[in-house]
Order: sequence, then C-alpha cells, then structure tokens
Amino acid sequence: MDVRQGGLSARKRLGLAEQVAESLGVRIVSGKLGDRANLPTEAEIQSEFSVSRTAVREAVRLLSAKGLTESRPKTGTRIRSREFWNLLDPDVLSWQLTSSPDPRFLENLFEMRSIFEPEAARLCARHATSTVLEQMENALERMIVHPLGSLEQVDADLTFHQMILEGSGNDLLRSVGSLIESALLATFRMNWSARSTSHPDRMEMHRTVFLHIKAHEPDQAAKAMQVLIQHSKDDSLNAIKNDPTMQRSAH
Repeated sequence: MDVRQGGLSARKRLGLAEQVAESLGVRIVSGKLGDRANLPTEAEIQSEFSVSRTAVREAVRLLSAKGLTESRPKTGTRIRSREFWNLLDPDVLSWQLTSSPDPRFLENLFEMRSIFEPEAARLCARHATSTVLEQMENALERMIVHPLGSLEQVDADLTFHQMILEGSGNDLLRSVGSLIESALLATFRMNWSARSTSHPDRMEMHRTVFLHIKAHEPDQAAKAMQVLIQHSKDDSLNAIKNDPTMQRSAH
C-alpha cells in the first residue's frame, strides 16, 4: 500500500494545503499519532512540510471540516474521537485504506455494501437498459485482458459495479456509489492483488452477476452479488493478514 507518512504526497493534483491535510489525515485515522491528543504545532508542521503558516492553517481547516480535529483557544488543535469523524467523506474513506487498514473498518465497509449492492443488482435486473448491459460487458472484458491488479483492471471492476448502480434506476443508490468510490477502488486493488480467489474464479463471479442481470433474474442477481461481496471481503481481510506492511499497530 502507498504509505504517505511524512513528506508531501506526489499527487500533483493536490495543492500544498491539501497535501499536508492528506498526510496528517492518514496519520490520524490510522492511529500513527499514537496517544497524542493534539496535532503537532503550526511551527512543527511548517518545519516538516516546508510550507507557509497559511497552508498549515488551511490544512487544519480541511481536517476540521471532516470532523477529525477541532481547534480551541490556548489548547491547540485536538484530534477528535472517531465518533465525530465524517466516515463517508471521500478523503476519510480513502485515508483509512491508504495505510494499515483497520479490519474493523473493512468489516463495516463490506457490511454496508452487502446491504445496498445486492438490492442494486436486483433492481438492475429489472431496469437495466441495453447501454448499461453493454458497458457492464465491456468492463468484464477489460477485467480479463488487463494484467492482474493493474490500474486498468481495477478501473474496469469499478465501472462494472458503478453500472449496476446506474442500472438500478435509483438516483440515491447511484449517489452512494459515487460517495464511496475511493473506498471501492482501494478494496478492488487489494482484492486483485491478494490472489486469495483465483482470477478465473473471480471473473466467473462477476460474469454470473452479469448474466442474471442480462436475463432479468432479480433474485438470482442479488444472490450472486452477495456471493461476490463475501469473497471480496474475505480477500481484503486476507490481504491484511498476509501482508505485514498492511497490518495496523495496536493503538
């Protein structure tokens, strides 16, 4: 996994303040700040990242908007407890999977997916248009031809799931998919890299979902999606268990 502890992220699309917020955010959600109740001081953050005070304050403002910190007179910027975090914020979701993913977080994420994705598959089997089916089939083909765990393969997997939400005809389900896109990308990357489930077996699970949707079989599509999510969950947890660099330290 791409650990960004210290220093600035290489992603040029982010401004300085966003890069500082990302690095600090990863440390907060992963517990890498230990038992520290406060963020480092403005001067410490300026020194570490070689940025202006303005950039530091904007970074802290971004963290505060996500519920991760709060600033108080005389006591500095405190790290808030998890119950106050905006867990559906795209950055917070992504940060929790960037470094040492917490198995409990993965359990929660897959539990949420198991609630709405099978029902989305059921609805898609009823309402999918020819365009949706065509794009799903194209995504399946791309998952087959691209190298295992490649960005192209992961993107194809994301497209497959997004088209099911699109095909459901439910705008709210579609919005949920967009909301957790960063988390889906991270787990798909873990799944394809873990190889706990063989490539042919994983492709067969996706194809089974597609065929039931194409045949307008709502109940079977929902069941097939539930199977796919369960295997995806198992592979993600195995990826953490079998890769020491991804294991979270107790905190």
